Amino acid sequence: MTTFLIDDEPYSTDVLRIMLEKYCPDIVVTGVYNDPVLALENLQNNPPNLVFLDIEMPRLNGFDLLRQCPQPPFSVIFTTAYDQYAVRAFKFNAVDYLLKPVDKDELIQAVEKVTKNNVPNAQQLDALSLLHKHPTPERIALPVGHELLFVNVADLLYMESDGAYVSVYLVGQNKPVLLAKSLREFVELLNNPQFFRVHNSYLVNMRHIQKIIRTDGGEVVMANGRSLPVARAKKQELMSRIAKV
Repeated sequence: MTTFLIDDEPYSTDVLRIMLEKYCPDIVVTGVYNDPVLALENLQNNPPNLVFLDIEMPRLNGFDLLRQCPQPPFSVIFTTAYDQYAVRAFKFNAVDYLLKPVDKDELIQAVEKVTKNNVPNAQQLDALSLLHKHPTPERIALPVGHELLFVNVADLLYMESDGAYVSVYLVGQNKPVLLAKSLREFVELLNNPQFFRVHNSYLVNMRHIQKIIRTDGGEVVMANGRSLPVARAKKQELMSRIAKV
């Protein structure tokens, strides 16, 4: 698999190249670029199968670089020294992201996954660029099939877990959005104290709680009229946190 390494720090591309040679023998590095403008020129003229791409670069960041490659024919793995939140947010949107310093096992896993043709589309780039700038997002993108559904965080009522899927209930919508995600992924993505996991199966937006029924573990009645159970172990924390919302 032909591969470009694009990062304004020569040390980063040197280390990544050594790791790829050692742990990922199917990867053939055909271009190493510490100048994003030069990298863009070569991506447009002679695109590889895969690009390892830093985000924070002078003159042209990773998102802007990709936007100038209309419908890029290559897969992308982002690499940058940002934070753990970004890693979770990117992977939620089905885009691989490696945190520097790059971990060997995560590198191997990302390369194995990218063989599934992990090419980011314009919607994903817009969503990820927004998440990169605002770690506590006001809008999120829900990957539904081959599309991304953009929703305001304030419009999230609650999320209900059902095995390997999560039903996302939205303000003003009768039917939920079904995603192949876990509640834990939503907790990490939202990064927002107004959301509370009242039960193993439910993550609620506390601003849309209409009523709390304080019997046994208790229940919360949401803005759409539905009652959700509250686990006994969560009851006291719920009462403490809802006063702060």
